[in-house]
Amino acid sequence: MDSQLSLWPLVLGPLSVTALAVPFVKRLAWRYNLVDRPETGAHKSHEQPTPYGGAIAIFCGLLLSLYVVLPYLVPILQQQAIEGNHAWLLGSLLVAGDFMQKGADLSLLLAGGFALFLLGLADDWRGLPPLPRFLAQLFIITAVVATLPACRLSLFPEVPLLNMALTVFWLTAMSNAFNFLDNMDGLSAGIAAINLIFLAFMALLVRDFALATFCLVLFGALCGFLLYNLPPATIFMGDAGGLFLGYSVAAIAVLLSQTYAEVTLFAAHQLASLLVLAVPIYDFASVNLIRIRTGSKPWIGDKNHISHRLVRLGLSRRGAVLAIYLVTTFTGLSALLALHFNQPSWIAIGPLLIGVIAIADRLSYRAPESA
Repeated sequence: MDSQLSLWPLVLGPLSVTALAVPFVKRLAWRYNLVDRPETGAHKSHEQPTPYGGAIAIFCGLLLSLYVVLPYLVPILQQQAIEGNHAWLLGSLLVAGDFMQKGADLSLLLAGGFALFLLGLADDWRGLPPLPRFLAQLFIITAVVATLPACRLSLFPEVPLLNMALTVFWLTAMSNAFNFLDNMDGLSAGIAAINLIFLAFMALLVRDFALATFCLVLFGALCGFLLYNLPPATIFMGDAGGLFLGYSVAAIAVLLSQTYAEVTLFAAHQLASLLVLAVPIYDFASVNLIRIRTGSKPWIGDKNHISHRLVRLGLSRRGAVLAIYLVTTFTGLSALLALHFNQPSWIAIGPLLIGVIAIADRLSYRAPESA
């Protein structure tokens, strides 16, 4: 990776657009009653009605940056960087220019994300029955995987249909996992932001600049949203944001896994990008196991997520979110360093940490108090 690669312009643009869009979106949300009211569910952790719509602001930052600002500014800045010898611009221009040349697959991927965003927005606004919502989600993801061969796992090269089925399962599970994680201020968006920064650097290691651009721009948009979503949150992203983020981060991990499959024979390297998402995987699996064991419906929200369990052990809500951020950072760092130093065994550090946490979590589990 070039030491002079300066990428912060790719982050500041979407951050600024999203941050400026949030106040406008909040006014629209109040006007059209796109509001999360705590009395609508016992699992709600906030005490005051809070507007949804954060995902709209995130999408504004993402789309305007990728398809309006970049095509207009890249040629201008490229000329200025060359004529003025502004080395700090060259890294960003190299990365962004590659996206403009090779972004067709990512645009198709984003179209699927936009469909999930609309599905989630409809659910936030009017509420959709669980089964039709899930079937619509499954249809959208299956359509993307069927039309985009690059976005398919290759764990079983001799059985392509199995790879497609596993990819659909992975994308569906992770889109729901991030939606489930959106249970405390700043939690889901913060985890996604941490995941994205590690995935971006993994992409840069193999010079996949188009994918790195997508990661960095989405990271910037999330940072702009988090200015309003960190405790105490004044806006939520809702199902629209949870479904879109989980799908996008999981799809980026699949694309990156395919890239590494082309440049390395180590299966561990190919799985590294997937293991960056170890925390959402663990939370999704553990909360569903608890719900099944207690006879609850998996799609009904409760207070059995890892964040809630940490609070019951004595942490504040802010402390629980920060602790999960720390574990997410550690698992991402172990995967990134394993790739950078070509040490496949290091990738196991993240899952081992999650395993230790899972054992401790199981031994110290306390059921939520009855309302």
